[in-house]
Amino acid sequence: MMVAEAGILVGAPLATVREAVLDPDSYTKYETKVGAVEVRERYDGGLLALIHGNLGPFRSAILARYTVRGDDVDLQMLEGRLRAFHAVFRLAPLDGGTWLVHREEYDFGYGPLGPLLDRALHRWATGTVQAEVRALRRAAEGRVAAASGAPVADGPVTEAPKPDAPVTAGRAVTGPPSESPAPNRQRED
Repeated sequence: MMVAEAGILVGAPLATVREAVLDPDSYTKYETKVGAVEVRERYDGGLLALIHGNLGPFRSAILARYTVRGDDVDLQMLEGRLRAFHAVFRLAPLDGGTWLVHREEYDFGYGPLGPLLDRALHRWATGTVQAEVRALRRAAEGRVAAASGAPVADGPVTEAPKPDAPVTAGRAVTGPPSESPAPNRQRED
């Protein structure tokens, strides 16, 4: 399994960052691997969407369910080319905004060729996760700026410290799932 993770400090309240995560325009307005998002259904606590984009050099689409779990948003692939895909957006309020960690887990399902594919696409996956956290920051901070009339800054992916967790911002990792940056988190795994 290949894992890519990036974190960023967003100058917006947690609720605004969560709104950006659940807004398809947040991904398609900026340079990310997501080309289009068709929302099939919105429901209390999430949405069901068909996500069109690129998987490395290949065009792909997945049907995914976004579910709000506490402060976090969980994305589970229901249908797609991969054997499995799971993503999580972990949110924690910090001074100056919200710490956002986005983690993606890929299982390509190619048996003994899997580790080769993981290595071949690892850099790409890291770059796409970094691009997505930057896009989400711009979208959330844009909402705040629109409400206040202030300009939106667009800096690099930060490596600000997460409370009670090692910093893994902007680097792909392999191993067990990371913990939420929020203290005293109730997890459902």
